[in-house]
Amino acid sequence: MLVIRLSKQGRTNLSVYRVVLSEHTKPVKFWYKEVLWSYDPVKHVLNVDVDAIISWIQKGAKPSERLAKILFKETKNELFNQFIEHRERTTKPKQEEKK
Repeated sequence: MLVIRLSKQGRTNLSVYRVVLSEHTKPVKFWYKEVLWSYDPVKHVLNVDVDAIISWIQKGAKPSERLAKILFKETKNELFNQFIEHRERTTKPKQEEKK
């Protein structure tokens, strides 16, 4: 199964992530089939071809949850929202615990 996920590059405190297409059993840093652009979390810049990612999803690839959250936040496309697992909060907020 093909997975679209983030691969960490760069150095300490200056990380840059590549958006890569790879087999789910292969390591993230090596053995990827295609680099679909990059994401810089320090500058909050997403350089990605959304049309290429959508075409790979239509062919059967699955994005990681973190990448789906980033893409949904940037594009507001509901296609990416289906790959996000919506969880319920299990702990109480700190203000309620103090009372």
